[in-house]
Amino acid sequence: MVDINKMLHDIVGADKSMRSDMALHGGLLDRKQYNQFVRDMEMNQTILKDAAFQRMTTPDEITTGTHIIGMVAQDGYDGNGDTNPELTPANIGFGHDELHAKKIKAMTFIDDDDLEDNIERESFQTTQLSMMAQRLGTDTEIISVFGDTELDVSGTPPANPKVLKIMDGWIKKSTSSLESNVLADSTGDFNVHEDTIEAMFDAILRAIPTNIRQSNLMSEFTFYVPWEVEDAYRNLLKSRQTNLGDAVQTGQASLYYKKFPIKYAPVLDTVEGRAIDDTLTTMGAFPSLLKWGVYKDVKVEPERLPSLERTKFWYRMRVACGLKVFSSLITAKITKAEGAAIQDEAKV
Repeated sequence: MVDINKMLHDIVGADKSMRSDMALHGGLLDRKQYNQFVRDMEMNQTILKDAAFQRMTTPDEITTGTHIIGMVAQDGYDGNGDTNPELTPANIGFGHDELHAKKIKAMTFIDDDDLEDNIERESFQTTQLSMMAQRLGTDTEIISVFGDTELDVSGTPPANPKVLKIMDGWIKKSTSSLESNVLADSTGDFNVHEDTIEAMFDAILRAIPTNIRQSNLMSEFTFYVPWEVEDAYRNLLKSRQTNLGDAVQTGQASLYYKKFPIKYAPVLDTVEGRAIDDTLTTMGAFPSLLKWGVYKDVKVEPERLPSLERTKFWYRMRVACGLKVFSSLITAKITKAEGAAIQDEAKV
């Protein structure tokens, strides 16, 4: 028979007093395990790992970003040659978003026979915790990218996963959305067929607000792309038959466009995300302005079912995502058909 206290001990790697404390407080992870849990959540994610994490101390917090608008230097003398005391104050712009933590839950179980037969035996509890953290990280990234409180979740099965409706994600919060000519019926912002995938990258760069473009934030600007976009760009570079094209083809070179990194983000390939509007989305973002957080605690509680020779594990956490400056995130959409076509158009 599996000992519940021992299983809890294996999960958190704690001493006896810590196990007693956790049992008293309903399975809350301590600070060390909390930090490891968050690291595991970020481990296999691209955007979530780059974004700025915040451990929230209240369920509702404001995340702010500030910048100086316009020139501040002024003539130090008045018209009479005297010191000028009438200075116009510098205009400080405040960008902010509110982080509202939303509860997500998950459950998994282990049968006694599986635990006894597993090569890791009792230490598998730690592995299980890490695996669940990584999966919850994947799901949190999906929600943070594609979440939409107005999403259609009707039908059986639902048109979209209901969990995506718990909060607005980064794409929904962005105020700068671009579309291809095909998607926008010839009135779009770029044409990837006539001008290659680079036309989309250029459109994203042109959409960056001037005040941000002039700041040191540009050093962190990143393109997050789905598979088709990365593949199309690699094929385009390969077609130019240069040393760079060879390096890109063999995987020896990282991808950049006009000095800005291009990162493949698997979250942009998820079935759940693509199904929302049947498009492929590229994100031009500043990671430090993308915020995500977990409110206070992560809870993992075991439930012993002796009649079934099974132990359930219940996971509970409250997550949030925010965007410091809504106009700092530029999204660009193409149709799925365009995504398939541009991969082949530059092939040699």
